[in-house]
Amino acid sequence: MNKKGIEFGFSWIFAIIAGAVILFSAIYITTKLIGTERRVSDTLVAAELDNLLHPIETNLEDSKYVTIRFVDETRVFNDCSTIGVFGKQQISTASKLGIGDEWGVQSVRKTSFNKYVFSREVEEGKEMHAIVKPFEMPFKIADLSILYGEEYCFVNPPSSIEDEIGDLSGNGAQNVGVNISSSLSDCPQNVETVCFNIIGCDINVNTLGSNTNIQGSVSKSGETVYYYGDSLLLAAIFSEPEIYECQISRLMKRAGELGAVYSRKAVYLEGSGCSNNLVQDLQGFVIASAINDSSEFVQRVVPLADDLEERNGNIAKCKVF
Repeated sequence: MNKKGIEFGFSWIFAIIAGAVILFSAIYITTKLIGTERRVSDTLVAAELDNLLHPIETNLEDSKYVTIRFVDETRVFNDCSTIGVFGKQQISTASKLGIGDEWGVQSVRKTSFNKYVFSREVEEGKEMHAIVKPFEMPFKIADLSILYGEEYCFVNPPSSIEDEIGDLSGNGAQNVGVNISSSLSDCPQNVETVCFNIIGCDINVNTLGSNTNIQGSVSKSGETVYYYGDSLLLAAIFSEPEIYECQISRLMKRAGELGAVYSRKAVYLEGSGCSNNLVQDLQGFVIASAINDSSEFVQRVVPLADDLEERNGNIAKCKVF
């Protein structure tokens, strides 16, 4: 009887162990399959996000806002590279699995050569905000896509920025993720604070400039970047310094190529009897566009762009751009 009892016990032990192995294998395989399917799904999300930014591109005078909603909590990864003629923009995503790892594997990257997305390296949320603004200097260079998932509080912003936030929100009809406040103490809790011409916020903006060439600066995470105009001001506020500097370099690569095209157009117009006297200045603009950072951008490129814009505007006929 004892031997039969031992044999019966081993049978049950074997069945339990075998069942556990089968159950573990099933769970492991299911998790792997879910992870694979989720990576495919996230790759499609990244492609759709990239495509979504196409229809909201702007005219010269327009700024546009959209709310992007995801099915699940999602991380958006922004990778920027300056390698190549125009550099490249890469967007990928990952969403919460609800089983196994908290987050799925990062999706395949969607690569673009003509998009400029300003954001943190990783934005997270089920809902994100996107502002698209044209960047013109002195001719239109590209549309800037500003993507953010956090809520922000702007303390004493310039009237132009306050008016723009009001316009984008339909005078408060929709939440664009930005509160306007007259003092830091009035900002809601747990939001990113942005101070203009005062210090004490998560992000500090100097719109006055340190000299006549530096247009303005944005300091965050212990680093300072420089901007020109409201488009780049917002881009600098909402993006990480590394992303901002990379995108500025990419924009200047594109500006240089466009400057070379307009230079050839100016030569053609001169040969056709239309005097413009912009050939040498445009060639100088092309050379100056080869910058290393945003400080060189505002000191070397901005003055030339301002001069070109004024001189082209004063041409009665045969404007170059």
